[in-house]
Amino acid sequence: MVKKVLLLPLLLFPLHAYELLILGNKDFPRSSLTPHEIRAIFLAKQPTIEAQKILVMNHPFNHPFRQCFERVILHKSQESLERYWRKAYYQGKRPPKIIKSTPMLLSYLNTVHPSIGYNDGNMSHEQGFKILYRFECPNP
Repeated sequence: MVKKVLLLPLLLFPLHAYELLILGNKDFPRSSLTPHEIRAIFLAKQPTIEAQKILVMNHPFNHPFRQCFERVILHKSQESLERYWRKAYYQGKRPPKIIKSTPMLLSYLNTVHPSIGYNDGNMSHEQGFKILYRFECPNP
């Protein structure tokens, strides 16, 4: 009985990493981006691409995709990002748009050009979006 109780927490969390995709709309002006470019776009240091303002989308604060994205791509904690955006506000910069669901992300990607966001690597690749970058999310 004790062994079963000890194994239960291990079953609740996957033991392997998962993949996230940085997605652009089908007409996104670039076919790929580097982590440095992605970081600049998501931190509003590069708000345009080829003279067009980019719609940047982010998952809610407590979403595991966002936690991974901030750790792996932005190299920032939630607290450091909050400080960053408070300071950036006075420079006229605004944080990415918060999306509430994958369908909302896909809807914006379909209608706003250029737009960029990130989502699960298991999503269908047949939806006409550009995969600009792939990365793995190790378990915390």
